Amino acid sequence: MDIQFKKHSYLPFRGYPSSYQLLMGLGMLLLAIEPIGWLTNSWLEPAHDSKGGWVFLLCAGLFLWSIRSPISAAANQPHKKAILLLIVTAFTRGFGQVFAVNVLGAVALAIDVYAIGLLTRLSDRKNSLSPGWLAILFAFSLPLERILQRLIGFGLQHLSADGACTVLQSLFANVKCAGIRILLAGRDVLVDLPCSGVKSLMLLCILYAALMCVFRLTLPRSLMVGIVTLASALLANIIRIVCLSIFIAFPEKIGGINVMAQPWHDLIGLFCLTLAALPLALLSGRRQLHQAIIVGQPDNQAPVISNSKTKTLLALGFVSFAAVIVSLPRQPLDISDNRTALNLPVFLAGQFGQTVALNEQEQDYFTQFGGTALKVRYGDNSAMLIRSNSPLRHLHAPDECLRGLGFDVKYQGIQYQPLPTAIYITTAPDGLQWRVAVTFYSQQGQFTTNISEVVWRWLQDPHSTWYALQRITPVSTPDASVQEWDSALFAALDLTSTNHYPNPKENSNVKSH
Repeated sequence: MDIQFKKHSYLPFRGYPSSYQLLMGLGMLLLAIEPIGWLTNSWLEPAHDSKGGWVFLLCAGLFLWSIRSPISAAANQPHKKAILLLIVTAFTRGFGQVFAVNVLGAVALAIDVYAIGLLTRLSDRKNSLSPGWLAILFAFSLPLERILQRLIGFGLQHLSADGACTVLQSLFANVKCAGIRILLAGRDVLVDLPCSGVKSLMLLCILYAALMCVFRLTLPRSLMVGIVTLASALLANIIRIVCLSIFIAFPEKIGGINVMAQPWHDLIGLFCLTLAALPLALLSGRRQLHQAIIVGQPDNQAPVISNSKTKTLLALGFVSFAAVIVSLPRQPLDISDNRTALNLPVFLAGQFGQTVALNEQEQDYFTQFGGTALKVRYGDNSAMLIRSNSPLRHLHAPDECLRGLGFDVKYQGIQYQPLPTAIYITTAPDGLQWRVAVTFYSQQGQFTTNISEVVWRWLQDPHSTWYALQRITPVSTPDASVQEWDSALFAALDLTSTNHYPNPKENSNVKSH
């Protein structure tokens, strides 16, 4: 009897599934199949540059570790809450379908994970897990880093720069700060968007969710540890910027090592990340193991679900509801106005322009849901102009699009003259190298080099129109020729920045973290 009980105590259910269970499972599958496809594609597509697949494997490993252990607590009734969660999933999936927001559909998968955790009684097993925290951990398998970089990257960028500037001014007398730029001992250092700290914040939050899932702390203590995690992430990023700034300004202090080169740059970041993780690990405490309680009746057996006509009809209704949701037409609210055509110069720097058709991926990136894009070639050089009233959909950093096209992309930093410009060096699949420069600007004359600031300003004025101007030149083109061509294009488009930027004689090329 003990052997038979132990055999079944590893399983969430016993016997054959009822028609009610089969129909509910079919409804869940209908709701989940498209989000699963999108999420899997986000792990594999180079444009997303997502490491979410590893987080999914972590969740799967924890789930298997728990589900293979016996139940060690009295039976509970998780089914009602799980069914309510499935209804929430259905509505979330519906919003994602109608408004064409794939992330919402993927968030519904996290709710499904919570429901599955309740049904399989993960919290009652010897190797217990928190179903809620497992769902939160699963949510980090979504491309959240890219989303957070766009939504809060600009704010974190300035917060980190201000913190680093305060620390440096307390250590050195010759420190000048202007926004995200720090001047130390005559060396100009830029706290660029990749240095905003979003990546380290994501890694620490993944660790936090995993620890909370396993250790199952009380809610007040979990919140306290969460606050410490956020503070540690910010402080670690500030320390990293301070270290890099000092070593850039005084390389002789460390034997002339270039801290912006690998592996030193990543080693400094890893050291600061480890420091930030220590308080999180210490505050999580020790895991309390459950002792298995063997009773005469298997605890893990779920309450018997009747095959009554009422329950079967309810399950059929859920399947029908799921089928309706996945069939709803997409009607996104943030469609751009594409009724006005874009124009680039017909003749530029001695070359007539030749319009180049956008490939399928470029159309998906820039023109879906109303975006407008135009690409023109001038001899060996090319220009691409994108316009959107919804930059969250249509405006992307060049590295995202080019990686999706199979290019290898390396970020080079920022030029402030004649207009703020982000520089990338790309290597095409055929081995050719190109210099890609991008400037984002609005109709109100605001200029920036990153999409995060675009989104930040657009959220303050949702009716504004934003443009991305990309210039593509062979990497072998002399810098002087590139600057002349850029200036000619800016003049033809009548682009003039009213913002104050440094004199080109000072430092137009800024060292970027």
